[in-house]
Amino acid sequence: MLGHQLRAMIGLRSTSSRYGAAAQAFHWLTVLLVLSAYVLSKGDQDSLYSAAADGLRRFHEALGVLVFIVVVLQLLWRLIDSTPARQPMPPRWMAAAATLVHFALYALLIAIPTTAVLGTWLVGIPVTLPGFDIAPPIAKARGLGQSIMKIHTTLGDALLWVAGVHAAAALFHHFYLRDEIFQSMASRRMNDQS
Repeated sequence: MLGHQLRAMIGLRSTSSRYGAAAQAFHWLTVLLVLSAYVLSKGDQDSLYSAAADGLRRFHEALGVLVFIVVVLQLLWRLIDSTPARQPMPPRWMAAAATLVHFALYALLIAIPTTAVLGTWLVGIPVTLPGFDIAPPIAKARGLGQSIMKIHTTLGDALLWVAGVHAAAALFHHFYLRDEIFQSMASRRMNDQS
């Protein structure tokens, strides 16, 4: 019984060659939540805050809060889990670029929900989640709130570009360099099919 639990725990942890199930789950859940929140956010800010779009806005905000929670949990998991050993990269700039892109992704994933909450509260609207609202604990400053919401939108667009570069780099590693970078984050089932 203990041996089975230990093996299950080991599957959650990363090895020297691949990310564990927990790191993979955090990664792919973040991808799914971000894409879903982005698709639901299309349209201008005024229509998103109309009565007709209330359900859509609530769902978008709930996804944003979930992104924030998942990213914080992912960062905490990284403190106790090792990462796979780095594959030797031909030029040193690739390692530097990978570090920069990962930093930018995490910074954006924290900044986007933060600016959404702050902007929403400054506009004077509660952050709405399924079943309850969180009233603004700060004074209303509509102009500043609208400016922060524009920053939120710009950061959301930037996140998709940076994530696109991240995905393109993973595919470049997989198809051109033919190293193990992509496989280290792919499920074993995906690896078996490739």
